[in-house]
Amino acid sequence: MITIQQDTLNAALSAVTRASARSTLMTAFSLVRLDAALDGSLALSCFNGETAARAILYTACEEELSVCVDAQTLKAVTETLAGEIRLELENNNLLLHSDSNRTTLRIVDEEFPVIGGENTQTLATLPGGILRSLARVVPFAADDGRPALNVLHLTFSKNQVIARGADGFTAGRVLESIQGPDEEQAVSLPLSFARLLAGLVEDSDTVQIQTSGPNRFLFELTNSDTARHLTLATVTASAESFPAAQIGELIETARKDTVATLNASRHSLAQTIRMVSAMQAQSAFIKAADGVIKMASGETEVGQARNILEGTASGSDAHVWLSAAFLKRASDACKGEITLRISGEKKPVLLEEGSFTGLIMPILSDGAKDPFGDEDEAIPLVMPEIAVPA
Repeated sequence: MITIQQDTLNAALSAVTRASARSTLMTAFSLVRLDAALDGSLALSCFNGETAARAILYTACEEELSVCVDAQTLKAVTETLAGEIRLELENNNLLLHSDSNRTTLRIVDEEFPVIGGENTQTLATLPGGILRSLARVVPFAADDGRPALNVLHLTFSKNQVIARGADGFTAGRVLESIQGPDEEQAVSLPLSFARLLAGLVEDSDTVQIQTSGPNRFLFELTNSDTARHLTLATVTASAESFPAAQIGELIETARKDTVATLNASRHSLAQTIRMVSAMQAQSAFIKAADGVIKMASGETEVGQARNILEGTASGSDAHVWLSAAFLKRASDACKGEITLRISGEKKPVLLEEGSFTGLIMPILSDGAKDPFGDEDEAIPLVMPEIAVPA
């Protein structure tokens, strides 16, 4: 018999079952494997064909156990229980006790790869907060059929790690200082794996990045305060096909060719982006004139938003049309005040904040009307009068 607290089991299942998947072709993808040992360790493992996940818990184990059951069913049953849960075998079923509740789950005889027993080499160890920072480039990755761009690209060197994501129109890059390998190593993580990893890592985790072969990477997330021990593994794509060098060249060229530098309040920019969205506009206009930052939506049937942003502009007067969705993506990746660099029409625009750099290709809009014309002020929003109680 295995005895474990409901909250402990539920937290582990909530993590590992995200690497399970309903499949009519591969039964193994929908299963969770439980491996209990007399030393008190209980390993929960899932595999969806691309990502393997394993959580290790420490419980009271009176017998060894190794069974597979339906992952989502076990998770759903566990969520209905409370307090202490006891697990044991009963014929060809896994029996769960909790107070007066007795639930049996059918054991499935199915083999699938699990994490454990590999010869691994540690590539880097870093705080969970740094990995979360690197994951800010995940939204920039192409979510389509282009394998080279359908990845989170990481480059590890002795003193830093660089994360990149790109979709052909935008790119994101984050640089963080770490203690890395003596020799530079690059890896392209599958996008679905990167999203899962980004959704599970917490700031307080310690992340150990390991390799167990030329294209197999493991991310071990541990936290002694919460007794967390979660490992995710995947087979990676070729890192050589990702255009890392070209992205770096575009960023440096855009920075060198900057004609106007805009230092904008993140809050003011985000608020104006929401105004653009309210106008149902696909494009946004940004203008630097006489030290002032102006922004407008494209004109739509609903109307047109115009605003003066909090911040300052230096350099020459300049303007650019951008995709409103791309601008929002880059703004959402920033944590503080934002620097925008305009390098002229038909050239990339940079958004920079701390360790993050976003690159956006402008919209070709030859002959498009300047929404501001010769105006110096934004159009004020007309708000309804609100009665003040006496």
